[in-house]
Amino acid sequence: MRMKAALLLAMLASPAFGQQSAPARYEVPPTVSKEAAAVLGPAYAVNAEQQKSDWVPKTREEWTALAEALAKGMEPASVQHAQAFGMKVTEAKLGGVPVVRVTPQKYTPSKRVLLYLHGGGYTLFSAKGTLGVPSLMAKASGLEIVSVDYTLAPRGDWRRITGEVVSVYKALLDEGHPAGAIGVFGDSAGGGLAAGAVLRMRDENLALPGAVYLLSPWSDITATGDTYATLGQSDPVLDLRILASAAKAYAAPEDQKNPYVSPVYGDYSKPFPPTLVQAGTHEMFVSNAVRQYQAILGGGGEAVLDLYEGMPHVFPAMAPTAPETLTAISRAAAFFLRRLENPQ
Repeated sequence: MRMKAALLLAMLASPAFGQQSAPARYEVPPTVSKEAAAVLGPAYAVNAEQQKSDWVPKTREEWTALAEALAKGMEPASVQHAQAFGMKVTEAKLGGVPVVRVTPQKYTPSKRVLLYLHGGGYTLFSAKGTLGVPSLMAKASGLEIVSVDYTLAPRGDWRRITGEVVSVYKALLDEGHPAGAIGVFGDSAGGGLAAGAVLRMRDENLALPGAVYLLSPWSDITATGDTYATLGQSDPVLDLRILASAAKAYAAPEDQKNPYVSPVYGDYSKPFPPTLVQAGTHEMFVSNAVRQYQAILGGGGEAVLDLYEGMPHVFPAMAPTAPETLTAISRAAAFFLRRLENPQ
C-alpha cells in the first residue's frame, strides 16, 4: 500500500502528469489497416469542416430540404457505383411501398432474399442513395437485396415507418419467399428499424425472418449508454446534437423507449431470429451494439457480437475495400447463408 501511495504521489508531482492530450476527434487510429486509413483520413477531414457549423435541422421544412438536397447529390453516384460493382438496380413497389431491388450479376433466382433498411437518422438519405452496403452484401451472398425506401421523418413517424417495413415483408411472403428464407438487415437507424420492425412482426403474429444483421445499430434513440458519454465528443462521424433532433422527429419523447423505436427495450424472452450485431470501436453506438446483443442473448435468443478495432460508424459504407469491411461483410453473408432456409 505504501509503495502504491508513493508511486501515485510521484505521478501527481511529475510535470508531465495531466499534459497528455487525448487523440483528436478526427485522427485515424493507428491500429486500422492502411487501406482503411487512406479512405478515413480524407473523410474525417470533410466531417471536421462540416461539424464546425452550429446549425441543426429541427423543423419539418428544414429536414425535408436537407433530405432532398442530399438525395439529389447522392443518388446518381450511388446508382453508378452499384452498377460498376456489377449490380442491377431496379425501382419497384412492394406492399404499396417504394423499394429498390439490387441484384448481382449471374444471379440465380432463389427463395432466399434479404430485406435492407438504410440509415440516416430516420430523417435523411434514400434507398437509391445508399446502395453501397446492399451492393457489398449482394456480391458476398449472391442474394437479391430489397431496399425499402421508407417515408422519412418527420413526414412519417415510427408507427408509419415500421408499418411500411412490415408491409414490404408481407409482400415478400406473398411473392413466395418463406419467412425462414428472408433475412433482414440495416445500418445505423436502419439497424434500429430492422430490430424494431421484427419485434412488430412478432407482435402481429407473422412468421419471423430467418436471421437479422444489425450494423452500427441506433437501437436506443434516448442517448442512453456508457459510450455516449465516453465517445460522444470523439466520434468522427456522429453528432449528438443532430441525433437528438432526429430522435424527436422520429418519435415523441414519451414514445422513445417503445421497443419498436428503441429495440434494446424489447422482450427477447419471446422468439426472435438469430442476430449478428457489428460495430466499430471508434463510434459512440458501441453501447447500442453491446446492449442489443446482451438483450437478445439474455432473453435466451441467439446473438453474435462482432466489433472492429478503430473503425467508425457504418464503416463498410465509408471504406468498402478495406480489409475490415471485407471481413465484416463476408461474416455477415456467411451468417445469413448458414441460417436462412434454402427451399428449392
